[in-house]
Amino acid sequence: MARENHKSARLRAALVCWLCFGWLALPGAALALDASVELEAATQLARASEQNVMGWRLALATSALVLVLLPIFASRSFKNSSRKDSQLARARAGLLLVLALASVASYYDFFRPKPGSGFKTTDVFHYYMASKYFSEVGYFDLYHCTIMVLTDQGLASRFDLPEVRDQRTLHIHTPETALAAARQCRSQFSNQRWLEFARDIVWFDKHFQQKLWRLVVFDHGYNPSPVWNAVGGAITSRVPLGSWVFAGLIYADRVLMLGAFALIFWAFGLEVAALSAVVWGTGQNWSHGWIGDSLLRNLWLFAVIAGLCSLKRGKDFLAGGLLAFASLLRVFPAIFVVGFAVHWWSRVRRKLAWEPSGLRFARGVATASVLLLVFAAVTSDWGASVYLEFYEKISVFTDKKSLNKLGLSSLVWRAVMMGTGHLVTDASGHASLTLYEPVWLPYLIRGVQLAVLAPALVLFWRAAGRIRAWEASALGFALIPLLSDPANYYFGFVICAVMLSAERPRLQALVLSSAVLWIANALWFYRLPEEYLGASIIAILLSLGALFEMSRGPASESPERSAQAA
Repeated sequence: MARENHKSARLRAALVCWLCFGWLALPGAALALDASVELEAATQLARASEQNVMGWRLALATSALVLVLLPIFASRSFKNSSRKDSQLARARAGLLLVLALASVASYYDFFRPKPGSGFKTTDVFHYYMASKYFSEVGYFDLYHCTIMVLTDQGLASRFDLPEVRDQRTLHIHTPETALAAARQCRSQFSNQRWLEFARDIVWFDKHFQQKLWRLVVFDHGYNPSPVWNAVGGAITSRVPLGSWVFAGLIYADRVLMLGAFALIFWAFGLEVAALSAVVWGTGQNWSHGWIGDSLLRNLWLFAVIAGLCSLKRGKDFLAGGLLAFASLLRVFPAIFVVGFAVHWWSRVRRKLAWEPSGLRFARGVATASVLLLVFAAVTSDWGASVYLEFYEKISVFTDKKSLNKLGLSSLVWRAVMMGTGHLVTDASGHASLTLYEPVWLPYLIRGVQLAVLAPALVLFWRAAGRIRAWEASALGFALIPLLSDPANYYFGFVICAVMLSAERPRLQALVLSSAVLWIANALWFYRLPEEYLGASIIAILLSLGALFEMSRGPASESPERSAQAA
């Protein structure tokens, strides 16, 4: 008994030491930046601070991985001692909660202001201005109209204009070409709306701590669906820049994520909620520097999590509506609806009868879809043609290969481009590829994609018929990197894997191992194109591992599962 107590004490002491390891760097990381520091020095300090926080996240994610693996070793040490198991479980739950809080804090860089970062990001500009003035600029004309205001207001001379990305082709226009195209912008606005638009442009110019217009008009632009645009436009048209409501609006995503974790706690309990917070908070791909504190960027993720939690708790109609809402916000979440449909169809084939839960879910999907699609068309001055505009926009954007897209097709494309393209790094350290795409590359991409996707779909079909409805729906996350290649900042859907792992310690270990590897990969290839190559590989391995684990069938029998199978 004394030997077992000694083992338990050593194990807990080691875990506490591991947890505290990363916090030793905190005092040194909390550096204040004097306003007189030059931009170059500020940039170097910001990079050092970013790497320091990444090291923090690595320690936190690794600590959570150790805690997940702990029950395996504990069961070997204390086979005949339920008391020791209970004590260890309580200590583990407490440490997981501490790790969850620290991880969420690390996502926001421990709530320290970032040196030289200026007013949030260019993302706020895109989502506020494009949704508020969508009637005039649509999906394609925001940049040209912005250039027009900059010259009219004297904020930039015609000889100092930045290059502009054409939103219809994603090609780069010279300042002269962009200014020529901008001349038609004035006619798209009424006098009052043009004055409002110009006033908002001036506001952003004053509140960008650095002159960010070159980054703004070089970006890929405003790409959300008409449904998001209708929701966002209803808000931004009523919230003036600089108001206290606007100041709160850019933090709305924080409230959404807090609500998401509360829903996970409601549906799955403390452990899964804490692990979800750890994985999300330490997430390298969807870190705060990408879309943190933008305008409702995580609304789709909240809707997905709320839908899955509702499905877990038996609220089928509500779940269908929420998942339909998520799908109409960002399109690719439709895979979660497909996951449920596959499960439902496999059960209908065996029982030869329509299940009431599936019908309720389908009614929820249909009701929400019709209402939201009509709402987006009616509230837009473009009418139903807004969907044609969106299709044109998203078609161009989807076909555009980008370094920060993660998925199977992007992995193959990037691997080939690194062998045939010419990598160019400018003075600021930004790397870009001068591409030479061989004519056989599309065939290679599709061939590899089919070779991996075919067995993955077999695993998915097998799993969907053997697991519960909400599990089949959540398992849809594993198909996203195989069927498509969303931008890295959408990979917050990995939280779905944590929800699936409630009864599967191996899957918990797999998800946390992926989180650790993503951070380590980013530290090793810091700001190099190879980072996204490694990130895609990790994402694909996580998907395949989750599909294999879930295809093994039920994790354990439970009253809920028995009732469902009856």
